[in-house]
Amino acid sequence: MRRSPRALGLAAGLLALAACATGPRGYPTAPTPTGANQPGPSNTSPGTGPSQPAPSNNHTGPDPAVAVAAGGLHTCAVLRSGAVDCWGRGASGELGDGNLRDSPRPVRVVGLGEVIQLALGDQHSCALVRGGQVQCWGSNGAGQLGDGAGRPGAQSARPTPVRGLADAVAIAAGPSHTCAARKTGQIACWGDNRHAQVGDLSRQVWVSPALVPAVTNAAEVAAGARHTCARVQGGKVMCWGTGSHGQLGDRGSARAPGLVPGVEGVQALAAGQGHTCALKAGGGALCWGAGFGKLPVDISGVSGAVALTAGEAHTCARTSDGAVRCWGDNANGQLGDGTSEDRKAGAAVVGLTQAVSVAAGADHTCAALRGGGVVCWGSNGAGALGNGVAGEETEGVAVSVRNLTGVSEIASGDDFSCALSGGAVQCWGAGNMGQLGDGSQGDRGGADDVTGIEDAVQIAAGRNHACARRKSGAVACWGQNGRGQLGDGSKQTRSRPVAVAGLSDAVEIGAGRDHTCAQRKSGQVVCWGRGAEGQVAVGKIEDADRPTIVAGSFGQVTQFAMGEVHSCALQSNRIPLCWGQNRWGQLGNLVGVGTQTGQAVVPVMKLLPAEEVTAGALHTCARITNGEVYCWGNTDDGQLGAGLTIASVARVRVKDVRGTMAIAGGEAHTCAAVAGGQIYCWGRDNAGQLGDRGTQLQRFPVAGPRIDGTIRLSAGSEHTCALRQNGRVLCWGSNQRGQLGGGTGSQTTTPTAVVDIP
Repeated sequence: MRRSPRALGLAAGLLALAACATGPRGYPTAPTPTGANQPGPSNTSPGTGPSQPAPSNNHTGPDPAVAVAAGGLHTCAVLRSGAVDCWGRGASGELGDGNLRDSPRPVRVVGLGEVIQLALGDQHSCALVRGGQVQCWGSNGAGQLGDGAGRPGAQSARPTPVRGLADAVAIAAGPSHTCAARKTGQIACWGDNRHAQVGDLSRQVWVSPALVPAVTNAAEVAAGARHTCARVQGGKVMCWGTGSHGQLGDRGSARAPGLVPGVEGVQALAAGQGHTCALKAGGGALCWGAGFGKLPVDISGVSGAVALTAGEAHTCARTSDGAVRCWGDNANGQLGDGTSEDRKAGAAVVGLTQAVSVAAGADHTCAALRGGGVVCWGSNGAGALGNGVAGEETEGVAVSVRNLTGVSEIASGDDFSCALSGGAVQCWGAGNMGQLGDGSQGDRGGADDVTGIEDAVQIAAGRNHACARRKSGAVACWGQNGRGQLGDGSKQTRSRPVAVAGLSDAVEIGAGRDHTCAQRKSGQVVCWGRGAEGQVAVGKIEDADRPTIVAGSFGQVTQFAMGEVHSCALQSNRIPLCWGQNRWGQLGNLVGVGTQTGQAVVPVMKLLPAEEVTAGALHTCARITNGEVYCWGNTDDGQLGAGLTIASVARVRVKDVRGTMAIAGGEAHTCAAVAGGQIYCWGRDNAGQLGDRGTQLQRFPVAGPRIDGTIRLSAGSEHTCALRQNGRVLCWGSNQRGQLGGGTGSQTTTPTAVVDIP
């Protein structure tokens, strides 16, 4: 009844807490946080170094991120378990999930051990695993994977071990070369060496590690586009490669490793495409190279810095008070100051005060917050920001990332709602029937995790129950079960998820008031729960406490829309099929109008070319291909939006609503989001669920809130929620049970942001 179709969402991760070594064009690695600036044999897991306490889970999912690294157009995060998720550009295999495709949401890197540091290049990624081994994946055309097999066009979509390297303590990546600091204090590099960035000048390409001559006692390595630098004993800096922009310091055109004159006492390094920056012992920053000249220049506006990171042509510093200040190129908003103006001095990232880490990619930047949240800003080419929509820019202002993977789907019951976020499910609002799934039976005014759900790919919510489809095809449900709507073979209410009996191959699910349906991989549709009106099984008028086959010929179901006493399934051919009670014409077909017993599975009359279908308690609506909305069924409260006062079996066009992007039906109201973010609603408005700042029934659409970037809607009995492209959820209407997610209280006709439980 109240399920919104699957949608794109938001994703990102956390950066390690120690100072950053850098990668391609200055893309940072996620460092081993062994203290402020001392990578070495005593490395600990990311985020657990003694210089900074690890951030709390704070409901960021069962396996929160603790470190992040950014590449050219992709980003990766180390999770607390040591696993790695990546998102963004993946055409060369740099996401490591075995595929050669982009993903604007996180995918899991396969076959890694416990990762303690990441380093990302333009089109490759590397991980330092506990014990000192390095594994790399992605493009290998210049040997940057170090597995001995590099050649033009070569690539690996899965991690492969770097040959002969077993004692690494820190890593860094340039666009097409990679380096590691070894336990011995030496530096080994591999990959593209046309500009001497590997350091050993005897070859132009190294497909396995080569020791950099004359570099000893190194504690850190930073890789730029055509140069590499190391922090050595005494805080001095040695660099090698191309110095055409002055990135090697005042050393002329020297290519072999040598000390940067006048630089010592350095605590950390960051290398960009043509510049190098260093963190000074007192918390200041100095840079040299492109934009700065050959001699180190102090960066004004930066004090109290504890970590640096560099992108292609921008640099950021995290300060001891949790702020982030950035400088350099800002054409894509990568400085996060709300403008696109370049900066010579450090500019504060807007609204960022609780950062525990920061990572800069080519033209984008991400920061982890103390409470476990993450913000990203700048260019979103190929989905590098992880917000679920490749190419959507943030105009220089940080976009909040919720629970690592962001919210990708929302579903609303009568007085509660749930959100899908990176495999986890969070719910808020009424909990008296266990519908929040956290083991309690109390209401909650903010989102909290459903127990034991870590692999969900779809959610659905009924009146007082909810279900999640797992990646395996199994389905778990929780909440009220008096009509068997949980499908576990009982009628016992459950406050924690239970498995639906005998269902292991579901490909789509939906929930009505007190019943649930699923399509199996075979194409068969099954339903369970309240069936007294034929909504569970055609021709039967009895409840079912486990899946029951719906007789009928179904194509591929792309969405279920289920009301109180009827069920509909939208097929891939855009034809909705409906069954159940048709007393108010909610099936959209003349067959059985006015009857209470189940009818045959019938297509909606006149075969709508539907893009989306939604169902209220006793009405149904469809968004069709031209952006218009049509509704049919009961209209006692004006829920058809056409001014009618009597039920209609025929579809009627909702007045003056065009360009619709999403729809949702509540118990007796309907809402539609149109292009540009304006939301229109109609029907019952006793608790402000129409969002028009009133509480009067509306038989025609009225303008509700304007929410930019709305991609999905869901509606409960007396509240409505919108999911934005940035992964945030806003709700309005009744809040007596906390169903708006912003804390319990009275109703509101304006959107309220859903919050996490602290």
